[in-house]
Amino acid sequence: MNYKDWAEWYDIFYSSSEHQEEKYYQKISEDFEGKILEIGIGTGRIAIKLAEIGKNVVGIDSSIEMISKAEKKIKNKKLSKKISLINANMLNFQLNDKFNLIIIPANTLLLCENEEEQINVLKNCVNHLTSKGVLIFNVYYPDNEMINENNKEEFLFNTINLKNGERYILYGKNDFNINTQINNGIQIIEKISNKGNLLFRKKLKVKTRYLFPEDIIKICEKSNLVVSSMTRDFSNLPLDESSENIIIFAKKITPQ
Repeated sequence: MNYKDWAEWYDIFYSSSEHQEEKYYQKISEDFEGKILEIGIGTGRIAIKLAEIGKNVVGIDSSIEMISKAEKKIKNKKLSKKISLINANMLNFQLNDKFNLIIIPANTLLLCENEEEQINVLKNCVNHLTSKGVLIFNVYYPDNEMINENNKEEFLFNTINLKNGERYILYGKNDFNINTQINNGIQIIEKISNKGNLLFRKKLKVKTRYLFPEDIIKICEKSNLVVSSMTRDFSNLPLDESSENIIIFAKKITPQ
């Protein structure tokens, strides 16, 4: 992924969401004491919400552009004392600290291109969990219709209207490989003038290795984690074929 481009447009894409993810992690964090570690902090979208309710967050990200943008947002909200930013890779980060709660939101684990990398990330999390710590992460649900249709056509997923009459139109395009479980996706953003003219069109590539529920259980077991629950769409509801997101709670396996 070109994180430099993504850092520029990330907040616009997420401004179109219903913010269920931010609210969910904010609510869940209330049950945990101590600092929270966020893997893939991006521009600070979720960490800021946690800090606003008094939580202390350590956030890592491999993109210096994302870190720089997060730093500015955090400073503007006067939350610099609540959030620490670290430029590090989730595949091999090493912090001299352990956490009762570690989160990997926003499909970040899926940015790893193979099972080995995904396991490495989870093992790193295990190394930074307290004995009773919890890892929570979310990934999109790879329903069979979406994967097997694979028509590679653009689809509209939102429009953002600006105060000056201009608007952003957001599109997506998928290209699923069912053998490698890789989606070579593209996110597209168009800006339209108040007269209806196209001002610009930007394509952002995003490559993800999707996971079925059984894959999640397997890689967690290989990482010395046990899955305690998998629910749907930032709720406590059980998974079904209409799910859009899988939310995973996992705990460290400790010797008996």
